[in-house]
Amino acid sequence: MQLFYFPNLLNDAIIDLPEDESKHCIRVLRKKIGDEIYLIDGKGHQATSKIIDDNPKKCKLQIVDIQVFENKSVGLHIAIAPTKNFDRIDWMLEKCTEIGVTEITFIETENSERNKVNMERCEKILIQAIKQSKQYWLPKLNNIVTFKQFLSNDYLKNYNCLMAWCNEHTILLNEAIDKQKPTLVLIGPEGDFTEHEAQLALAKNFKTISLGNNILRTETAAIYATAVVNNTLQK
Repeated sequence: MQLFYFPNLLNDAIIDLPEDESKHCIRVLRKKIGDEIYLIDGKGHQATSKIIDDNPKKCKLQIVDIQVFENKSVGLHIAIAPTKNFDRIDWMLEKCTEIGVTEITFIETENSERNKVNMERCEKILIQAIKQSKQYWLPKLNNIVTFKQFLSNDYLKNYNCLMAWCNEHTILLNEAIDKQKPTLVLIGPEGDFTEHEAQLALAKNFKTISLGNNILRTETAAIYATAVVNNTLQK
């Protein structure tokens, strides 16, 4: 089943697909007037719609039916220092979304290689990933903040806060997961967190954890953590 993305499904009974989605629907998939297609809004809704105008630049649809899907996410927030190579960020966003991440925050650390992120590009990758993996909820994506700003968030107290730190660890990630709380995993840059940053996190009740014996790239660590948390919480 091919899914298309439209963020405001509940507003109108007749909608126009954006140009990129219209082109894919009409020119690539060769859909015609009267054909049914399925839409998601990233907020738990899937709509069955019928094509009433097959213009490849502005395909017009009539909403026939809307289904509501419960958010079955395990509750995982990845806070990560973005890599210098943006292609690696793209890959990380795609795979973490496919596996099952609830929220992603970019952080600027002392050893960061990047302090700006193209949020529009990142959002498009998340949308493509939920369409490909047939999910109904779009992960929340937060723009880059400094490490100290991130640690100042009051909502951290609601999470089981874990920090992947190469210089020190006590337990493996899967052993640190608390099934009674959503999980937050903090992942640093290629140069890792500094001692000063680690102490700031520890003061905020973060627990240091290991992602195994091998040293992982930043983006690999995020994907690995997403897979481990999902596997552990779904058992």
